[in-house]
Amino acid sequence: MPRFPGENKIKDWLYPAGVLLLMAFVAAGTLQSGLLLRRWTPRANLLLSWPDNALRLALIGLCIFLGWRMGPGPAALGWSTTALPARLTAGAVVGLLLAGAINLGSLLVVRRWGQEAFSTKLIRCILPINRREWLGVLLALLPAAAVEELLFRSLPLGGAGLFGAAGPRPAWLLWPLALFFGLLHWPQGGWGVVGTTLAGAILSLLFLATGSLWPPLAAHYLLNVSQVVVAKWIGMKPLRGAYCVVRIA
Repeated sequence: MPRFPGENKIKDWLYPAGVLLLMAFVAAGTLQSGLLLRRWTPRANLLLSWPDNALRLALIGLCIFLGWRMGPGPAALGWSTTALPARLTAGAVVGLLLAGAINLGSLLVVRRWGQEAFSTKLIRCILPINRREWLGVLLALLPAAAVEELLFRSLPLGGAGLFGAAGPRPAWLLWPLALFFGLLHWPQGGWGVVGTTLAGAILSLLFLATGSLWPPLAAHYLLNVSQVVVAKWIGMKPLRGAYCVVRIA
């Protein structure tokens, strides 16, 4: 029971406001990090920063709180663990197919247009240099993917029905969310925007088709892992340690 008239309406508006606020926070941080990376090379693995990983876990907690307490609830947001193995398997299949297409596209773009079209610096900054770092990177990629799936798939698409017929249909949000997701990667070059936008659209379709967060999360995670594995396989060098050159331009 609402404690005062209009309490439910206030909660309904707090939900999209909270989602937009978290999106804006992540967008600002991502863009600032991308711009900083253009003129600075970290001395340690960029993905293994304890403050950054603590922030990602905090953002996951905020997303869960927002969806559970102010949003439509776990079922509508795709958090149900019913048939979890089958959903993870479906997501893994899509992720491997998507990884093949995106990685092939990246290699062709770099070969044809060079680093101006797609900067590989971010990938090189998270490439592991030993087994310990491989374990850390594989673990850290999971919360990184979870934050993006919660903010760009689960919360906006799953929460679109909160306003009933008066609200936007989830399908209407697919391309705006995918484009916004892609634009966050513009410091990586044109292919960074295009490839990420297409991947975002496919992950959104996967969420809408299954009604579950788990398939796109599995696909996203495998896509990220594949980019690191392929980079190592083709001989990219990590940008730190013996390879690290700090430049201020």
